[in-house]
Amino acid sequence: MSKILAIDSSTEACSVALLLDGKVFKRFQLAPRKHAELLLPMVDDILKQADVSLVELDAIACCVGPGAFTGLRIAVSVAQGLAFASNLPCIAFSSLEMLAIRAFKKTKANICLSAIDARMKEVYFAIFERLDDGNAKLVGSERVIDPLEIEFRNWDINAQAVKIGNGWSEYEFNHSIKQLNTIELLDQFPHAVDMLDIAESALNANKLLKPELLQPIYIRNNVAKKKLVKK
Repeated sequence: MSKILAIDSSTEACSVALLLDGKVFKRFQLAPRKHAELLLPMVDDILKQADVSLVELDAIACCVGPGAFTGLRIAVSVAQGLAFASNLPCIAFSSLEMLAIRAFKKTKANICLSAIDARMKEVYFAIFERLDDGNAKLVGSERVIDPLEIEFRNWDINAQAVKIGNGWSEYEFNHSIKQLNTIELLDQFPHAVDMLDIAESALNANKLLKPELLQPIYIRNNVAKKKLVKK
């Protein structure tokens, strides 16, 4: 049986989850700008509750983005530090994929539209298809975009889609979204627990990373330029 620790602080939420021989332990807190002070205590707390030490684990899963720059750096740094200290491999996850995994667990939708508030009137956005095993397959690429620029044309209007993530409640989207048959799971944040099943599959398939290869994925690389223009 697998023993996997999962960590996420890609958004305003901070979460930790542990898979221990089929049992799941989890912690979640919505605490903007407090990730640095919360994450390690949450890890310690969950390990104590499960009565397991880091060196007994098989791997550490971490959300690497997209998301808040500071939050991503904190999560990756914590995951790397724990992995190096315990000689453990890592597994990288996308925040948008984590939302899709949850959406498919909660609904029978075949398409997931994940949107996370990226600030500056933009969202981190991606489309996922449900696989036969209930997991999520990325369609196209993850991107940061003005929600008014996202076109939903030439879709099967009978296909059941689910909208998930706080990006949907923060901004107005292109009017073409109205043609879709959608379920709404708004104001949802990525949660470390959503990594566990896929992380176990990755562990069994030996799809692992050395800690030094775990890196944040920002997508947006021109924040400084946009802030300068805004001034």
